[in-house]
Amino acid sequence: MLVSEVPGILVAMPALKDTYFEKSVILLCSYDADGAFGLVMNHPSTTQVKEVLSEKMRENSAFDVPLLVGGPVQPESFWAVHSSDFSVEETTILSPKINLSSAQDILDSIAGGQAVQSYQFGSGYAGWGAGQLDREIQEESWWLGPLDESLLLDMDYELRWDTTMNNLGFDLLNTTFSQTGMV
Repeated sequence: MLVSEVPGILVAMPALKDTYFEKSVILLCSYDADGAFGLVMNHPSTTQVKEVLSEKMRENSAFDVPLLVGGPVQPESFWAVHSSDFSVEETTILSPKINLSSAQDILDSIAGGQAVQSYQFGSGYAGWGAGQLDREIQEESWWLGPLDESLLLDMDYELRWDTTMNNLGFDLLNTTFSQTGMV
């Protein structure tokens, strides 16, 4: 098992075409013998965060941001990945610069005027059972790399996959990828 890169970035290889995870960049939050948990960080929905909030909160322009589709599991879950300048007791510290909180915790603080340098909201998550992600990495469906905090906090969603692939040394114009994991 490749637990050395957690938290890390799990990037969908080009062979994962026509799947839910095509060109996904996932913030891999946990990965152990029991399975893995991550959040897709580059698939914004057409829904703005303000559209899922109470009428009072919709007035706040801080929530005029797209809601990320974090994965197919528990789409009703509502989370925030944000800079480390915000934290409550329930916040999970993923790295020196990236925290994960319940969306409700940070929404209330931002609505109350607290400045938070960077934040992204999403719903749902990606999950793998015991051994499943190990297999998918061996099949070259995924590449697990080191956490790139600036990519996740600062870069436009549509640039994250190409940039991650380039950072890993893949030349997307000249490298041939084949469908993997097929019999």
